[in-house]
Amino acid sequence: MTTSEGSFSLISPKPGVLVFSVTGDVDIDNSDLAEEWAERVRLDDGELTVVDLSESTFMSSDFLNILLGLRQDHEDRGRVLVLVASRHAAARAPLVTTGLSRFFTIAPDLASALSAQGDTSTAVGRS
Repeated sequence: MTTSEGSFSLISPKPGVLVFSVTGDVDIDNSDLAEEWAERVRLDDGELTVVDLSESTFMSSDFLNILLGLRQDHEDRGRVLVLVASRHAAARAPLVTTGLSRFFTIAPDLASALSAQGDTSTAVGRS
């Protein structure tokens, strides 16, 4: 589904893995829609969720809170959550600036994030 500023999608590239892709801006105009998509992620029972932020151009504080909620949900349920945001991605700046990057496992690309299933210590790291 696409809004005027951002879009969200879910794919399952292999069993037990869900990729939640975010494209464009996530701001007050579409944060409710972002929450609806995040709820779909919460309802999944896979062991690895990747939130691909590589095409995200802006994240509001509302969306940062959504990500924190997903992180807590995954931790509570023993699931792995990995964010994709290269060092040059626009999405990485708010995570680093707010200090939230230390709470997430961040991969530089989707391939690295997908290899994190079951072990986040080798392919990805905390920033």
